[in-house]
Parts: sequence; C-alpha cells; structure tokens
Amino acid sequence: MADKIYRYWIAVPSGLEAVALDELREYAPEVQQVDVEPGGRVGQIFFTYKRSPGRLLQLRSAMQCAGLIVQMHGVTVGRPGLEYICKRIARCDLTPVKSLAQVQSTAIDTHAFALSATLRGRYRFSAAELTAAVAAVLRDKHGLRPGKGPHLLRLHLQLTGRRALLGLRLGEGIGPNAAVAYCLARLVAMQPEACVLWARRDPCELAALQEAFGPRLLVGIPAHLIAALDHLPFVGEHLDYAFSLAGENPAAELAELARVLRSGGIAVVQVADFDHFIALLEAEDYPLEVLADLEMHERGRAYRLVVLERLAEEDAGLLQVEQWS
Repeated sequence: MADKIYRYWIAVPSGLEAVALDELREYAPEVQQVDVEPGGRVGQIFFTYKRSPGRLLQLRSAMQCAGLIVQMHGVTVGRPGLEYICKRIARCDLTPVKSLAQVQSTAIDTHAFALSATLRGRYRFSAAELTAAVAAVLRDKHGLRPGKGPHLLRLHLQLTGRRALLGLRLGEGIGPNAAVAYCLARLVAMQPEACVLWARRDPCELAALQEAFGPRLLVGIPAHLIAALDHLPFVGEHLDYAFSLAGENPAAELAELARVLRSGGIAVVQVADFDHFIALLEAEDYPLEVLADLEMHERGRAYRLVVLERLAEEDAGLLQVEQWS
C-alpha cells in the first residue's frame, strides 16, 4: 500500500454529477483519473488528488467525501464474499489511514473507530452482519477499539454488486437538500444580487442558497403555505430565477412562470410526468424555451429537471407597417 492515500470519492446528488464535477475541478484543478458513476439515489465521483484534502472539504455539492482505503472486486453474494472482504481488510496497512485522519485534526484518536456499511444489491448477509465481521477484523488484526463521537477513524464500507469499498470519511458532510440546492443554482450559473423564487420541499435549502449565492431577493414557498404555483404573489417580469416542483396544474404554473420571469430569466422545474409537461409546452403559446432537461433522482423517485428560458416578446404596438405603392 502507498505511504499516503491519494484516491478519494465524493457522494453527490443523483443526476447532477456534471455540476458537482465542475465544482470539483474549480476547487481542486489538480484532480486526475476522474471516474463519474451516476447513481439511482446518489451519484459518485472517484478521483486521484495528491494535495491536501482540505480543499475537498469546501465542496458544497458533495454530501460526503472519503479517502479510499481499499477497493475489492469479485465479491460474491454469499458467506465466501463476506469472508473475502474480511481477509482483504485484515491485510491492509492502516498507517496512511491514520495519517490522513490527523491531517484533518490532531485531536482524532487514531486507535478508535466507528464503522458504517451500505449494501446496494441482494446478498446472503445483512449490513449488520458485515459491520460486525469487519469490526472484529479491525479490533483483532489492527488493534483498534470501537468508539463514538467525531474524533476517531470514521470508516465506511460500501458494497455495490461485486465491488466493495472501504473508505475514511472526511469532514462532517452536508445534507442532501443543501447539496441539491447548491447544484441547481450552479446549474443555471446563478448571479449574485438576483431575485429568486424557491418553491421546493425543504426550507433548509433556502439557507444554503443564501450562504452560497447571496441573492438580493429570495422568496421560499415551502409546501405552498403562503401561495400556490399557479397564483404567485409577484408583479410581472420581476424574477431572475425560479425553481419549482411541477404540481397538479402545470398549465397554470407555466403561465405564471412566463408572467413573473423577466426576459432572459430562467426556471428549473422538477417534473414527474415529463411527456405530459412537454406536451403542454408544445400545445400552448408560452414564451418559454427548453434549454436542457436532465434526469434526477430524489427521495427514491425518478424525475426530470426541465430548464426553461423566458423569451422576449415583441410589442405589436411598437411596430409600424406602411403601405408602399
């Protein structure tokens, strides 16, 4: 094993991996050997990085960042697969792991650990059985003791199909809603001092937007408590950006977006029934143009993100048509 850990991975909002990768390259332009793995619930980006991981902890699109300790392929679904994982971890040199942990803080106790595990697939052993078996290896083969709290080795074992990853969690991570909010705003290159409507589920997303982008006006409509998407409390052509979930009356909602967005304004609509939504756009004469659409998973459901631009409209009263003889 190398004397240091240079391979990392971050967990990012599903469907917004390209946005997260753009931020990663901005904060850590030295990243190499990048491998993007789109996910159902969570996307992942693997990369090699030989500088201090401190920059990685500044990423607002990463829900979690981890240093890769060992990667195992060919894991079978039964007890032999579980035994194979334990044998590989027993042979690991944890010296680089302890060194990476103390880069974050010298207060970390490198003789104590907390272990979590996720299984993505069907196996003939549970996450609890996997955790117990690996914890025994860490205790008996590596002399570590189980502990609690933030100041220890926070290890995570991820099993997906026939691949297993053991990683060291870095930093505290951020909530999924905050990561989604940041990625959506970055997707449209939100400008500071903008006027923004945020009509999505979680009000904590508003705090993430305010901190990262500093809009001049930020109005949130969580759960449609103070207004409805088909009757917004704004004068016309006032908003620079609008972010929403398509509701029960998408035709009226589209009409309201066209009314309140200024010319050149951008709307990002999260749509469950994409075909119906596009059919409405094509059937009605909304001054809205589709710039892009992306697949997205949130809370276990599949959506499409439709990015719309508010088009400028000509005022017929400004035109003068003369007859020439």
